[in-house]
Amino acid sequence: MLGSGLSFYLQVFAVLGSALLAIKLFKTGLWHRYRVFFWFTCARVADSLWPLFFTETSSLTYLHIWMLTQPVLWLFHILLVAELYRLILEGHRGIYSLGRWAMYGAVVIAACISILSLLPHFTPKTPLSTRLGLEFAINRGIDFALAIFLLLILLFLSRFPIKLSRNVVVHAAVYTVYFFSETLAVFLRALFGIPASASISLVFMGCSCACIVAWLVLLSPRGEEVQAHLPSISPQREKNALRQLESLNATLLKVSGK
Repeated sequence: MLGSGLSFYLQVFAVLGSALLAIKLFKTGLWHRYRVFFWFTCARVADSLWPLFFTETSSLTYLHIWMLTQPVLWLFHILLVAELYRLILEGHRGIYSLGRWAMYGAVVIAACISILSLLPHFTPKTPLSTRLGLEFAINRGIDFALAIFLLLILLFLSRFPIKLSRNVVVHAAVYTVYFFSETLAVFLRALFGIPASASISLVFMGCSCACIVAWLVLLSPRGEEVQAHLPSISPQREKNALRQLESLNATLLKVSGK
């Protein structure tokens, strides 16, 4: 039996919205520039579809499927942040190379710390609840590292007046909202447990649907041509900031031997 109420309709909307977004990215050719985002959108169609066939989210089958799908989504989020970082810094390869490896290293370290903190409680006969706790811990570690990195990206954009296409600015803003809403939802589920999971999911499913609508409406081929200049500062400050950015990029290129 399928789900019911508002949750069911939000899940249906997420499936249809993600499918329409994937089709739009493909038909407009934007998927060539946003490849990871395109495949993530396709994956979200499947990930939003299978929960529709469960009325009880605490059932063992549901939990097993959820635990199998989460590592795939972790990988997509890591690659999505890396792709977003590349789009923002594609004209500054030195800074991009250093930051990319810093992000990968931070994710690995955070995940390892989360695993090691629970490893003494994990054995081959560990019950499902403990294994679920381990997955939540890994998820928190990865989300924490990516959240810090996203905040650093936003800080970087607020500090240096880089010229970006409108699509990249929209994608960065909407994905940040989308990622933080999912991260907060996972944190609140872990904090308040399964009894509060349904109401928490409802709020953040609505937020995810709003992000899908924003991507659908705001991303366009023309958005690649329109330049968004951030932040808006005086010409002299802009000149000085760009000089600092180019100097840092040149230094990092020399250090990396590129």
